Amino acid sequence: MEKSQKKFLNEEHFPVLKDEVLKWINLKENGIYVDCTTGTGGHSKYLLSSGKNIFLICIDKDEKMIEIARENLKYFRNFKLIKGGFENLEEILKKEDIKEIDGLLFDLGFSKLHIKDGERGFSFQIDGYLDMRYDRNSNLKAYDILNSWHRNDLIYIFKNYGEIKNCEKIVDKIIERRKKKKFETTKEFADFISDNFRERKKIHPATRFFLALRIAVNDELNCLKKGLEKSLNFIKKEGRILVISFNSLEDRIVKKFFKEREEIRVLTKKPITPTIEEIKENPLSRSAKLRVGERK
Repeated sequence: MEKSQKKFLNEEHFPVLKDEVLKWINLKENGIYVDCTTGTGGHSKYLLSSGKNIFLICIDKDEKMIEIARENLKYFRNFKLIKGGFENLEEILKKEDIKEIDGLLFDLGFSKLHIKDGERGFSFQIDGYLDMRYDRNSNLKAYDILNSWHRNDLIYIFKNYGEIKNCEKIVDKIIERRKKKKFETTKEFADFISDNFRERKKIHPATRFFLALRIAVNDELNCLKKGLEKSLNFIKKEGRILVISFNSLEDRIVKKFFKEREEIRVLTKKPITPTIEEIKENPLSRSAKLRVGERK
């Protein structure tokens, strides 16, 4: 395990909405559950500590996260860690010879470790190579998108994933800039956006550009749609699907899926959000929204 990973083990970790997750997932004795986005194992640890005799399948795309989760969950035996994406949920469960599950959790936030690791290129707060891949074995990086994608493709991702309405001019500037010198680091791109784009909102001008790039690199929205669809092939009657989203794009997909599928009973008319106390304890939780659906 690398030094940065060992250091992270000693830091306080806050699984978002953990009490609400435990309440709404409604653990059943001898039930089988899936943590579709295990990360460092925060929610998994909380579920496994519940006192219920459950078996938990823990999935994550990031090998580093799996290593940390393995250490954090080392005192438990009733779980299995699997490297993979929840868009491949069907293949994963079939390989494990699991035909039915009692519930699953999607926590769509990315880890504090991703933010703090400059090599991963997720944040403009720490300078690093423009990467943004959850799965380091995948080929597409943020560097490739910024430096080689066509104008219309860049406009599409910034407009649809970053929700930046008037992005044509800045895309033209990006293309002009990369002809002279390619974008290589997070700080380089963030500084370029700050110098060339005005953001009316009280956030860093590059925030939504980074969000759009991360979604594009990891195909996050399509993966979410696939994962939700696949879950219906395995979830038992009265089994529950819990999704914690962190942006409006994800939340709309979840809300639409729960509303349109006849097999699902929506248990949360409005999304559950963190308490003031939780936000004070963990500011990164402030935009979290939990929605819950139950198989009829």
